[in-house]
Amino acid sequence: MTTYLKKQGVEFKDPNTGAVLTILEELEEPGTEYVNVTLSDEEGWNLDVYENGFVEFYNSMGASGKPVVGRNVTHERVIQMWRMMQEGKRDQLKKLLKSKPDPIDSIPPIGD
Repeated sequence: MTTYLKKQGVEFKDPNTGAVLTILEELEEPGTEYVNVTLSDEEGWNLDVYENGFVEFYNSMGASGKPVVGRNVTHERVIQMWRMMQEGKRDQLKKLLKSKPDPIDSIPPIGD
């Protein structure tokens, strides 16, 4: 499925993973001129990603109810959700977005 990335009114068709990750990282930089990016598909599904890990998934064409919201979503998880969008796996994406973020405590300290 064709996907798009929109940033500051500019839309990129079928961006690669590196481009998406770079733009997500720009969101966290101080002084960034934009507050969010939107990953979308041709059927009107949008994944809005804001700084500090706030993410919203909804259909801009009015299909399928209210938006699903996630907080503290990592860039890696956003990439995973974007790939799910490409594959049309919306129910799995919603489930992932509703799940708790990966706990930082589960990451072993450096040197162990």
